[in-house]
Amino acid sequence: MSQTYTWPPASINVTIDELPLGFLAKYVMRTDYMLIFVALYVGLVHYLQPPPSKAGTSRIEAKRNGLKVDVKPNSKLFTLFILAHNIFLALYSMYSFYNSFSIYLNTLRSEGLSAAYCDSNYTTWNSGMFQLAYIFYLSKYYEVVDTAIILLKGRRSSTLQTYHHAGAIMCMFLGVYYVPSAIFYFVVVNSFIHSIMYSYYALSSLGFHPPGKKYLTSLQITQFLLGFIYAPYTIFKPNCSNSAKVLLKNLSNLFI
Repeated sequence: MSQTYTWPPASINVTIDELPLGFLAKYVMRTDYMLIFVALYVGLVHYLQPPPSKAGTSRIEAKRNGLKVDVKPNSKLFTLFILAHNIFLALYSMYSFYNSFSIYLNTLRSEGLSAAYCDSNYTTWNSGMFQLAYIFYLSKYYEVVDTAIILLKGRRSSTLQTYHHAGAIMCMFLGVYYVPSAIFYFVVVNSFIHSIMYSYYALSSLGFHPPGKKYLTSLQITQFLLGFIYAPYTIFKPNCSNSAKVLLKNLSNLFI
């Protein structure tokens, strides 16, 4: 990490001790620990992947294709765990979306669109967004359980699935560490999409299969595309948050 940069930055009026689960910060806010975790995650997924010839299919896909469903003795307990996992992430995502969007909306109403977009005076960050973003970052570590569930089912984790989780951890690390205003988009929009996605998965665990699963993928792709447009603009827009420029300036030092 850069020797001249301290975290949290001086512009943030929250100390580490005041953060929810702040005791974890000494681990998760270290670049080397974060990168080691990501590397181990990706490596283990590739190592534990079943070969394509032996990979299983989901019960839903099996039923749709008229295949025999092999019910294992522990499947009910495992299904209960998956249900609890999805409900937890659905409820957390709803909480995160409601609170982050409310904070963003308050800045928009009180200071206008440009201030809400750039947050040059860090109003949004210091109105609770910093704490929400930090917890959101921590949640990305827990979300790798999604991949563990897929592997425990004897199925293969897609490349998109694996690297999406790895990328989310790294992006949120940068967002929380350098506090660029562009990260608001990720927290708000990703929380909204995950509220829908994990609610759908929870219902599927109960045997309900609402229509529109294909739209979940479309929503995620749309989120990525809009994010690629939204985020870079904060770097080049005059009088926008300097934190995005600080991020770029320190990026080379970040991985030393």
